[in-house]
Amino acid sequence: MKHLSKTLAAAAGLTALLSSAAFAAQVERVRGTIDKAEGSTLTIKTEDGKSETVDVGGAKFAWVVPSSLDAIKDGVFIGTATKGENPMTALEVVLFPESMRGTGEGHYGWDTITDQTGGAGSKVKSAMTNGTVKAETANAPKVKSAMTNGTVKADKAASGGERTLTVSYGKDGSKEIVVPASAPIVAFEPADKAILAPGSKVFAVVAKDGAKAEGKLVAVGKDGLTPPM
Repeated sequence: MKHLSKTLAAAAGLTALLSSAAFAAQVERVRGTIDKAEGSTLTIKTEDGKSETVDVGGAKFAWVVPSSLDAIKDGVFIGTATKGENPMTALEVVLFPESMRGTGEGHYGWDTITDQTGGAGSKVKSAMTNGTVKAETANAPKVKSAMTNGTVKADKAASGGERTLTVSYGKDGSKEIVVPASAPIVAFEPADKAILAPGSKVFAVVAKDGAKAEGKLVAVGKDGLTPPM
């Protein structure tokens, strides 16, 4: 029971963290590889080759684990970075545990991430949409990106293994998103500081104040996985 309480508390902390629009406006998202972890200090070698030292004493932690299109069922809460418009095309999809339902609900700008859907690995600008998924079919052109988190409602498979989801958020907002078969699909699992192993791929939400960098969320790819968000 003690372990369960800690897990639920960690999940609740992640929910509060990611759903704060005010907080999102003050942070940077750091992507790279863990160089070392000593005490409350985490050193990340970023994708552009720099070294970022982060205080993770107050951070929340999560594993990033593989998932699949089949796991995106009616009623599931998801997050997805997308590119393009009318409809948007998913660059990746994150499935949230039930304890994180409602996280970051809405539609807002994200940042530049790697497009793994076409094989070239080019960087594209994205946006974030968090909401409840409702599903329909459609084909989508590949363009710009966005992030969508929401609850899934029945969807149908399109040609080539694509699936089209309608993600609703707030009272009246919604976005139609095509998920290609090539889009990475992952899930968050609440964890603790023990996941900080050198060499692991990491995605971190970091608040900066001058030279001080404070980690708020640290998501580590399990078994060599690179967090796609």
